[in-house]
Amino acid sequence: MARMAYADLDALDEETKAILATRRSPGGNIFKMIANAGKVTGPYLTYGTELRKHLAIDILIYEFAIVRVANLSRSAYVARQHEQFLRKNGVDEDKILALRMRPGLKYFSEAELAAIRFAEEVVLDVKVSDETFALAQKHYTEEQLMHLMLSTCHYMLACRIAETFEVDLQPAQPE
Repeated sequence: MARMAYADLDALDEETKAILATRRSPGGNIFKMIANAGKVTGPYLTYGTELRKHLAIDILIYEFAIVRVANLSRSAYVARQHEQFLRKNGVDEDKILALRMRPGLKYFSEAELAAIRFAEEVVLDVKVSDETFALAQKHYTEEQLMHLMLSTCHYMLACRIAETFEVDLQPAQPE
């Protein structure tokens, strides 16, 4: 059970409601919790929306990084939401399960693994190692690396919100 009450989404201003409507699951418990932030709810949601809308990296690479961040952050809520997206987009269950452990080349290409390791090291070490950075630079442009960093950090925050406020898991969406 959540540590605080969920905000009433109907009480949000029209601009924030419009921003929320662009999300995959606009009525999600995480959004109801974030809506307790008052006037900064809209700008926070806009950041995530704009990042995803103008994403310079492949959507599956983005999702692999998010799921790895969620698993490292021990956030069942975020992991579940994004694993569902991967399943709906045809990602093999073994690949999804590998994201719960230290993924290797058995399931991921070198490019995918470079992005996953990049996100992993941001979470665990703050600074990405020279080795991982060089591998990531081999596969991604500067803009793509920055999008990967911004996405990783954005979801680190989402995971911490979900876990600190004990946001309730929602039933899995039908596949």
